[in-house]
Amino acid sequence: MSVPLTVLLSLLLVCTCTGSRTPQTCTTCKFPQHSWDTVPVSFHSAQQLTDSSGGFSQDNLDIISKFPLVTIEKWQGVKAEDSSNKSVFLWEEDAMIKAAKQIKAINENISVIVWFDTMLIYTGWNMSGTGLNTTLNPDIDSACATGHFRPAEFLEKHEQYLLKNTSGLPALEPWSHCHIYDHSKDFVRQYWTDMCLNMTATGVIDGCGADFSAMEQNSWKAHTVPKIAQELGLDNATATAWAAGHRQMMKDTTAALGNGLLVAKDGLELGDHANGVLHEGCQAVNDTVFTLQNLTARAKAAGNPKWVYQCHGEGQINALAAFLIGAGDGHYFSCGGWNDGADGHWIDDLFSKPLGAPLGDGVYDASKGCWTRSFAKGTKVTLFPANRTGFIDWGQW
Repeated sequence: MSVPLTVLLSLLLVCTCTGSRTPQTCTTCKFPQHSWDTVPVSFHSAQQLTDSSGGFSQDNLDIISKFPLVTIEKWQGVKAEDSSNKSVFLWEEDAMIKAAKQIKAINENISVIVWFDTMLIYTGWNMSGTGLNTTLNPDIDSACATGHFRPAEFLEKHEQYLLKNTSGLPALEPWSHCHIYDHSKDFVRQYWTDMCLNMTATGVIDGCGADFSAMEQNSWKAHTVPKIAQELGLDNATATAWAAGHRQMMKDTTAALGNGLLVAKDGLELGDHANGVLHEGCQAVNDTVFTLQNLTARAKAAGNPKWVYQCHGEGQINALAAFLIGAGDGHYFSCGGWNDGADGHWIDDLFSKPLGAPLGDGVYDASKGCWTRSFAKGTKVTLFPANRTGFIDWGQW
């Protein structure tokens, strides 16, 4: 049974303010169904200009429904209009749920993720949609105006949820000047987990994004106490507590999602505090191949847990060749432009042809400076990393 988001969030506010709550887990979350029948692909984007419901248009749905794994970004419905082309304000969560319902109505087995942020509290949007709203956070930059984040007002009006710097003021993330969740506190960690679980409780959402899981650099190696203290203006003790709490919150959320996904940003996070990753960048270079092969080796050493790794490319054959040379089970070639809808992100000539499971690992021939790999349905892939050029010789089909 689907529960209205307004009811869920009302309950959440009561629980987090009083300290009492009923433990939640996701019982409806569906893990994505990986297949080698064709190129394993995923989609990550949003449609800004929508009707007053915030859902995808039919032409977008026709494309999106071809992907087994879909992430709805926080721009969904941000430029919604009614039938007379008048602007309509929508909360991003409501638009996400509407879009997820549309996708599930076409294919209930598609795994749908909604994109949240583990650090930034987005507050800069205006009801009018113009200019920056500095009411809740006078120091914001334009990057903190993304989406229409419903819990922002509660969080900003209850400063115990905000991380404080050495001056006792709310800490600012340097890229966006957003305020930051204080994950050193258990009730703040629980609040974030419950925000995600309240979305999955609708029955049409299977997990959450964990943006800034690895800081603004999208590198877990940047998630260190000295780096965090420097970037956020914290003392060592506060930075230590926040770093540990941030990681713990993600571990707790991953566990609570059951068969769902928490999607972080760096492959090093897989198996520690997240079971999914969206890596920004899937280039036709050796590093892409090595990263994918190493992830497969790590998964094998860990007993082949259910992990998802998305290598986000641009749909170009060179990047796809690099992906196919290195990819293993649970790996996806990810497409989408964050907020430009689905048009142009499904490439039939690449994504619809039969592939088959890999017949072995990608092999590098140093004398020729190239990688090769063959697949069960006759396809052979070649990559020349020095000049970032790839070729795919599709088998008979």
